[in-house]
Amino acid sequence: MLREKDKQVLEIINRQLLIRKEELKRQLRTEGFDDGISIANRLMEMGYVKFVEAVGTPCYTITQSGMKVLKD
Repeated sequence: MLREKDKQVLEIINRQLLIRKEELKRQLRTEGFDDGISIANRLMEMGYVKFVEAVGTPCYTITQSGMKVLKD
């Protein structure tokens, strides 16, 4: 079961489908998160988010499981 903060981070990633790590950090600070990256890492462990390198830039992307959990 996702907590509210988990859901918020997942929704941020879902909006763009692929988001640079630095951009995610900036958006999380704007929305009042102290350490949203640890939440993103927990979402990776749950299989809802994947960490990828896109053109040498660290990024997060949402998985199909992550999209499905947001719909439910």
